[in-house]
Amino acid sequence: MNSISGFKSHGFTLLEVMVSLLIVAVALTALVKGAAEKVNNANELRDKTFAQWVAVNQITEWRTFHTLPKSNSAEGEQMMGKQNWFWTAKFMKTEIKSIRKVILSVYKDEENKDNKTQPIIRFTTFMSNK
Repeated sequence: MNSISGFKSHGFTLLEVMVSLLIVAVALTALVKGAAEKVNNANELRDKTFAQWVAVNQITEWRTFHTLPKSNSAEGEQMMGKQNWFWTAKFMKTEIKSIRKVILSVYKDEENKDNKTQPIIRFTTFMSNK
């Protein structure tokens, strides 16, 4: 019991208040960091989902209209989720003449596509030339 001029003190010391504020600050920092990571993960998942839809749409178009390009590569862009997505495709021969391997890469922006950086997704399938 601390007493100053005969009165009993029941409050916290400055040290106790500072320690409790430090604990609260560390806890809030961890919460904010966790929330930021969840937002980043959600954005990454959204981008991968849109990129996969772009790839599947392009493959489906080629399959539906039987318009597989004759060249060894193709590229284009598609609007998805209020954003232009850029794709490139490579076509490779297989042991079966009527089947070609298709590797379709989808990029979020044209600069990444031109620089050949890591795509958002890389989609591989096999398609008939017929």
